[in-house]
Amino acid sequence: MRSFRTFILLGILLVRSLVAFPDRDARGERIDNFVSLQSKISLSLTKRSYQFGERVPLTFTITNTGKEVVRIFPSFDYRYSFQIIVKDENDRILTPIEDPEFPDPILKRRTTIVNLVGDENKEVSLHRNESFSKTIYLDEHYSFLPDQKFYVTGYFYPNYTEDKSAFLRSQNTVGFLFQNPKAERKETVTRQITENGGLSPEETIFLFLGAEMKKHWEYHFKWIDFSEYILAYDRFSSAYTEAGVGERETIIEDFKEYLTETPSGVLKYFKVMNVDYPSKRDARVQVYVERMMGRFKTRYEYIYTLRQDEGSRVGFWQIKNLLVKVKK
Repeated sequence: MRSFRTFILLGILLVRSLVAFPDRDARGERIDNFVSLQSKISLSLTKRSYQFGERVPLTFTITNTGKEVVRIFPSFDYRYSFQIIVKDENDRILTPIEDPEFPDPILKRRTTIVNLVGDENKEVSLHRNESFSKTIYLDEHYSFLPDQKFYVTGYFYPNYTEDKSAFLRSQNTVGFLFQNPKAERKETVTRQITENGGLSPEETIFLFLGAEMKKHWEYHFKWIDFSEYILAYDRFSSAYTEAGVGERETIIEDFKEYLTETPSGVLKYFKVMNVDYPSKRDARVQVYVERMMGRFKTRYEYIYTLRQDEGSRVGFWQIKNLLVKVKK
């Protein structure tokens, strides 16, 4: 009988030990402060339109709208506590230039010495109608294509280290237009309609990949010399070279349809890295590319070979070949 009672007593003590600290922070204090019931999260931008090269400051504001004191614990690494989702005008989510890596905060806390000096969380107490704000510069983390609208939604985690499942969504979604400078836009349009000036290889690739991101396939295909570009794809090259003249147009149409299916994933980001000119009429453009296949991101290095057109579009460049390398 005594052993049975001892077993029951040990079971009770075990259960109590498992739930002894369900609502306490790293200092052992209670965090039951009704943040979600008494707080509102809002976002704001300094203006509705930004130009290339300008800072894009997004301000998070947490306001205590209740009667009781609200205690929050924002992390010094703001990416934990202040998280955002940016969508373009086609409702596609933008991928950050570098995805933040979030280690397990509980595991990290267990292996890290935490004190009042080195604590990675800052405690903030908000009384009634008091606010706490944090500014994030979107241009540091996202690459925005010009002449597009973007929309931002915010998520605030009151104590990410202790509970990363509890968060508040911003009451509003802010939007802005990202533009090229007026002088640059005017110059770009002038170059497009003036055959004497033409376009540079960098501009050609920018328009080429930009049209793919917008799924404007007609503008995407206009820069390709299909008679040579198709040879870079093993799936179509043999059939094209062995086909008669009358059959090649059909193969090219099938090739175009294949490209619209984005076989390598959806293009999310690109950046022209370098341009080389082997000869006066030839150019090689090196591009860093990021694509998403479902939830998985793959990084590539594209090397496009271009040749200057001598036909009706003197000064323009056509894409002849593509070399793809997967970056680790």
